[in-house]
Amino acid sequence: MHETHQVLFIAEKLTHQFLPKLAKHLEKEGIHITMYATQWLLTLYTSSFEFDLVTRVWDCFLLEGWKPVYRVMLALMQHSQSSLMALSFEDILAFFRELPDLVNGNQIMDIALKIPLRRRHLENYEKEFTSR
Repeated sequence: MHETHQVLFIAEKLTHQFLPKLAKHLEKEGIHITMYATQWLLTLYTSSFEFDLVTRVWDCFLLEGWKPVYRVMLALMQHSQSSLMALSFEDILAFFRELPDLVNGNQIMDIALKIPLRRRHLENYEKEFTSR
């Protein structure tokens, strides 16, 4: 359970770092990261997304560890940002339920690979989590 909290803590910090406007909107609407990202991150996207995206995430995960998993989360959020910014609480939750059926795996991976996430970002947030 400790590692689950760490993964979600890091995901939330990365969302604030890379998508601050969206993070603030989600907070304002009462949407916590556990409401959408838990299932994505803890199953490495296998529970809801199409096979093409899942296999690419797993290939990258086996090679690089958690970094590509977080990148894909950020890519999904970045890709959906304009839609999410226009929605309120209930509609945001409905959007996240439908999202796996709406994304193109190749497009999401292309976006993910352009996100300037560095290993030191993850290391810094891991240290921050363990020092709390």
